[in-house]
Amino acid sequence: MYLYVLMLIVSILILWRAADWFVEGAVGFAEYFHVPKMLVGIVLVSLCTTSPELMTSVLATVQGNPELALGNAIGSVSVDVGLALGVAALLSAVPLSIDPLVFRTSAVFVLIALGTGYVLCLDGTMSRVDGAILLAMYLGYLAVAFRQFRQHRKAFEVSLSEADALAEKVRRLRPLHIALLLGIGFGGVLLGSELLVRSATAIAAALGMSPVIIGLTIAAAGTSTPEIVTCITSVVKRQGQVGVGNIIGADILNVCWVAGVSAIFNPLTAELPVINYMFPGALALVGVMLLLLRGHYDLRRWHGAVILGLYLIFVAGMIRLALSGTSTGIGAAI
Repeated sequence: MYLYVLMLIVSILILWRAADWFVEGAVGFAEYFHVPKMLVGIVLVSLCTTSPELMTSVLATVQGNPELALGNAIGSVSVDVGLALGVAALLSAVPLSIDPLVFRTSAVFVLIALGTGYVLCLDGTMSRVDGAILLAMYLGYLAVAFRQFRQHRKAFEVSLSEADALAEKVRRLRPLHIALLLGIGFGGVLLGSELLVRSATAIAAALGMSPVIIGLTIAAAGTSTPEIVTCITSVVKRQGQVGVGNIIGADILNVCWVAGVSAIFNPLTAELPVINYMFPGALALVGVMLLLLRGHYDLRRWHGAVILGLYLIFVAGMIRLALSGTSTGIGAAI
């Protein structure tokens, strides 16, 4: 048991550092080949920061742990909103703001994505067709975002300030250095994901808990560390707009990209009581966050306290559900 806990901690540390290298390598690649800033700041960085969730969920589903895969994907949404944004807003000396233009498109889509994912899972399974639907939705979102970027290019300059700073950092990197960052970073993500899946499922077995519970809590928090770090770093740099925007983008990716791609590899399953808890819980957290943002397009400290409090209630409820040992098998030993 202690060995698996140590393995879990090591896997989280590997994922954290490897994802950081992967981000730098991806941005360096984009700068070297003159990829548009929109793709660097919104698409590439978001894809990289959610790469731990993707690799963990894909590996979990191909290794026969579809519950862990689905729990990690949807649990990461709750962690990003409740933990990352909640703590960041509490620590920030100034409100965390978001561009109204970004908000109007992304806020609606993240709710649609979560709602669609919930409906697709009401039979207890997210099939390959369901995964393809979610992936198609994400590609459609990218098309809309790119069109919006082309029409309002100047409006995005402020929201991409952190991506610009990162681009400036890697602009002088040589191609070999960029390739090493990408290769080592991606390899580290693979290794960290493998260790995380093995340790999380072992801990679930030892505690007599369903893998989806571990996925919703420990694994989701571990694989969400890049988003958590990015959000807190944005507070330190007084670039709260970047942190909030990145979290919303990551939520979309976790549902459409992480869960969608994982389901295409192998259908995802979970107990219906868990599905009927985790999806409404994630929708409630995201919905409250968006309502608070809608007022003045910012998050204040008391907003952060509300969101963090809701997340703690969500986790407590999930643990209670796991320990209740319902007839559907939640909490039973695997």
